[in-house]
Amino acid sequence: MERYHQEPQSGEEEAEAFTTDLNSFCCRFDDQDYSEMTEGRVIIYGRGTAYRPHTGGGNSVKQRVGGNKRSAHLSLQPYMSYRFRVYAINEVGVSDTSKPTELHSTPAEAPDNNPENVRSESRDPDSLVIIWQEMDRRSFNGPDFQYRVLWRRVLGSGPSWHTSLTNKPPFIVNDIGNFSAFEMKVQAVNQKGEGPEPDPVIGYSGEDVPLEAPIDVGVMLQNSTAIRVTWAAVDKEKVRGHLLGYKIHVTRLGSRGHHRGRRAREPETTLVVVTGANEEERVISGLRPYSRYTLTVVVFNSKGYGPPSEPLSFQTDEGAPGPPMSLLLDSPAETEITLHWTPPAQPNGILIGYLLQYQQITESNDSPVQVEQMDDPTTTHLTLKGLDRHSPYRFYLRGRTGAGDGETIMREGATTLDGVPPANFSLSVGEKSVNFSWVTKERHRNVGFQIQYLKKNGGDKWKQSEKVNSTQSFYELQGLSPGSSYRFRVTFSNATLWEANIQTEGTEVKEVAAGFATQGWFIGLVSAIVLLLLLLLILCFIKRSKGGKYSVKDKEEGPMDSEARPMKDETFGEYRSLESDNELKCGDSQPSLCDESKLCSEDNLDYNGSSAVTTELNIDESLASQYSRPSEVQEPLQGLPDSSHLTPTLLSQTNNGLPNSVAILD
Repeated sequence: MERYHQEPQSGEEEAEAFTTDLNSFCCRFDDQDYSEMTEGRVIIYGRGTAYRPHTGGGNSVKQRVGGNKRSAHLSLQPYMSYRFRVYAINEVGVSDTSKPTELHSTPAEAPDNNPENVRSESRDPDSLVIIWQEMDRRSFNGPDFQYRVLWRRVLGSGPSWHTSLTNKPPFIVNDIGNFSAFEMKVQAVNQKGEGPEPDPVIGYSGEDVPLEAPIDVGVMLQNSTAIRVTWAAVDKEKVRGHLLGYKIHVTRLGSRGHHRGRRAREPETTLVVVTGANEEERVISGLRPYSRYTLTVVVFNSKGYGPPSEPLSFQTDEGAPGPPMSLLLDSPAETEITLHWTPPAQPNGILIGYLLQYQQITESNDSPVQVEQMDDPTTTHLTLKGLDRHSPYRFYLRGRTGAGDGETIMREGATTLDGVPPANFSLSVGEKSVNFSWVTKERHRNVGFQIQYLKKNGGDKWKQSEKVNSTQSFYELQGLSPGSSYRFRVTFSNATLWEANIQTEGTEVKEVAAGFATQGWFIGLVSAIVLLLLLLLILCFIKRSKGGKYSVKDKEEGPMDSEARPMKDETFGEYRSLESDNELKCGDSQPSLCDESKLCSEDNLDYNGSSAVTTELNIDESLASQYSRPSEVQEPLQGLPDSSHLTPTLLSQTNNGLPNSVAILD
C-alpha cells in the first residue's frame, strides 16, 4: 500500500518522438517500473511555424493517455514545429514534467481552407474593390503562401475568370465600368498546391450618381393641407448604384394673395420627404392653406442625388385662419372694456371678419356666452359697454374666412375702476433723499399725483415733486438737506390723502445770514467805483506826460543868435520879476507841484559828450523894444509885488546846455 501511494518521481520518464506519417507523430516514453502506480500520463506538446518556431510559450496543447500506455499517436498540423514533454498523474498528485524533446517539424501541405467573408467595398466609380478576412499564419500549411483572386462579370463577358495573386487584401480592379455586377472568389495557395475550390460571391464596382430623374410626377390635392404625390420608377441601370429611395422637395413660395398688414413677399420654406426604394407615391401633409407651392422629386444612391424632376407648381385651397397674433384689454370706464387685436399671422385665405365670444367668470362657470360678429376684416378694436364692474370676463376672439372660423385667442380681464393716489406710503429716509413705496391697486386706472414737502424752521414755502404715476409703486425724492425736518403730504381733489413728518439723516448745515457786504448790488457798486478811479488815474498820468514834452519842445525852436542885441534892463527885469513871482507862489502854496513841474521841464540830452554850454537867449529887437517901453508894460498881476527893482539876469542854472525853465510874457 505504501508503494501504491508513493508520489510520482520527478523526471521519471524520458519521452521520445518520431514521425509515423505526414500529419501524425508517435510519442514513446519509458516508465521505469512505475506503471503500476500511475493512473495516467499527459503529453504536452507545443507548436510553432516555420516563421516562428515553438519556444514553450502559450501555444501548448495537452493530450491524456492511460497509465499503462507507453506511446501515443498525435494529430498535428502541417508545416509546424513541435517539442514534447510528459508528466504522470495519480490520486496523490502530479509529477514534474520530463525534459522537452528535440524540435520536430511536420512537412508542408496544400492549404486545407480558404479565406472567409469575401465581399466588395467599392467606393470610386469604374473600380472594383475586393476584400476578405486574412487567414492565420498557422493555416498556411506551407511556404510561399498567397491569395488567388478570381472575378468575372455576371453578364456579358462569358464564363472566363480573371485571375491574380496577392499577399493581402484589398484587391482593386480598375476600368471595369460603373456599378457592374461581378462574381468573385478568393482561394488560398502555397508551394504545395491550392486550397479547396471556393464558392463565388456577387460584388459590384463603384457607384456613381444617378443619371436620370423620375418621370410622370403628379400631384393630387387631398385637402387644404395635404397632397398625394406620384411618380414613375427610374431604370436601375440609370441609377448606377444601389437605389436607396426618393426625395420629394416641396417649396412654399408664399400666399396666394396679399393681406393687409403683411409683407408682399414671404421667405421660402422647403419641406423634404424621403421615401423607400420601392415606393412610387406618398401622401404629404402639414402644408399651409391658400399657398403657392412647387414640387420636385430626385432619386439617390450611396454616391449622391440624381437630377431633379421638372418642377411642378400647385396651389392649396383656402382654409380656416390661425389665431389673431395679439389681444389686449383696456377699460376706459368702470363698465366698459375695449379689446385691441392684430390680424392672424396665417390668415390661410381672405379674411371676411371676426367672431368675439365672451362670458362672465363665475364659480359654476355656467354664465351665458354672448357673441359679437364683425363683418369688416379691417376692424382691430371693439368696445363693450354695460359690463358688470364687479365681475371678471373671459374673451374668445377668432378670424373668419370662406372656409370657416379660425383658431381662437383667449384673454381674461375685468373693467378698471377709477384710480386715486395711494393713501399709505412706506418711507426710507437718507441724508438728501427719501424713498417712497406703496402697494398698487388692482383694476385701478393710473393717476398722476405730486408729493408736496416743506422744510420746517427754514422759512421756505411748500415745494412739490415731479408728476408720479400711481402704478409705478416707487419714487425717490432727492434734493433734501441733511439733518433737517420736513413735512410731507399728498393731496388729491382738494383733499389731503396722506401726510407725515420726517427727519433726514446726517448733520444739519447751518446757513450764514447774508450781510450788507455780501449783497450783490453793493459788490457791483464798489467794483464800478474802483474801475472809474483806475481810469481817472491812468488819464492823469497820460496828460501829465504829454504836457511836459510839449513845453520843452516849444522852448527848443532852433539855435540861439549869438549876435542878438541884449535886452534892455527894463524888459529883462520884467521877465525875471514874473519868474520870481511864480517861484514865490510855488514856494508858498504848492511846493510839491512846483517840484514836479521842474522835473517835467528837465530834459537830459547827451550832445556827444560835450561840456555844459551856457546859451544866451536871443530875443527879437522889436519884441525887446516893445517890452522896454514904459507905456506898453502890462500892469503887474493883482496881488503880486512889483518886479521892477529886481536885477535882470540871463538864465538860471542850465542842464546840459538847456534852460531849466522859460517864461514868455505876452
